[in-house]
Amino acid sequence: MKGTVGTATKYGVVLPGAIKVSKVYSPSKEARQRLRWIDHHRKTKNIALTCRHFAIQRSLYYKWHNRYQRLGIKGLESQPKKPKKFRQSKIPLEHIDLVKKLRKQYPYFSKYKLTVILKRDFNIELSASTVGRIINKYNLFFRSPYKSKKDRNKHARTRLPKDFEATKPGDLVQSDTKHVPFFGQRRYFYVIKDCLTKMTSIHVSTNISSKQSMVAFQNAKKHIPYEIKNSQNDNGSENLKELITYLSDQGINQYFIRPRTPKDDAFVENMIGTIEREFIQQGKLTFNIEEQQKLIDEWLEEYHTFRPHQALGYLTPHEYYEKIKSTS
Repeated sequence: MKGTVGTATKYGVVLPGAIKVSKVYSPSKEARQRLRWIDHHRKTKNIALTCRHFAIQRSLYYKWHNRYQRLGIKGLESQPKKPKKFRQSKIPLEHIDLVKKLRKQYPYFSKYKLTVILKRDFNIELSASTVGRIINKYNLFFRSPYKSKKDRNKHARTRLPKDFEATKPGDLVQSDTKHVPFFGQRRYFYVIKDCLTKMTSIHVSTNISSKQSMVAFQNAKKHIPYEIKNSQNDNGSENLKELITYLSDQGINQYFIRPRTPKDDAFVENMIGTIEREFIQQGKLTFNIEEQQKLIDEWLEEYHTFRPHQALGYLTPHEYYEKIKSTS
């Protein structure tokens, strides 16, 4: 271009030092796309072809073309949609201050209770929605000085390693709790099963708690005659607190299954099905809790020493355990 200082491009003439200027401002993705529209029109000299090529309306093209003519490339940037004018609050400042004061004094009162207090004690009529907006605007939310139940139950849920394999008795037991309703009475069976030998212990209780889970492990030695090294259970609250402390003190590693994944506890889930079919459905429930524990212990004796197990090559858990001891 004769008589012009700079380098000619398809967008026009680039002046010396324009590279430094371009580093100061970087167009957005939307601005670069609109610049392609304008560049395409400059090459084709046909607005209809440009609009058809980019699937846009002519009015839209003219809008951004005119902005480019007036403001340059910055005119191709999307404009903020935030309104320039806002409706001003008509709530008197003293009313706002009173709501803030009441909220700080009674942080446990809802906006509905505060609305009633304002009308009853101060003759101020504000809707619950208005009080709620004031609470939100000034962030008048306060945490309780005491930990919530959810916070108290927070505990790192360690998962069993994927490559873990139980090769010796006690390497891994699984535990679960079965609710057994009986004529309106609450009855819970705390089941602990060894994944290798299938030896099982069941503790009967009238309530569900981490303390009863701890008692179940303490009594497990009666039916599982070897040291337990690792335990796996679901994420129920009965497997937290006192049970965590007890297992830690005994040097037993505790692992949690994935949430809503009972197949991770397949061995004990299978045992619960066996209890349902071979004990509960056979009419062996009773009202007295001590008698119920006696009946379950007698059934477990049969389960360990008489009932053949397909998974153990049709040996009983006791025979299988003796076989392991003789070969080790």
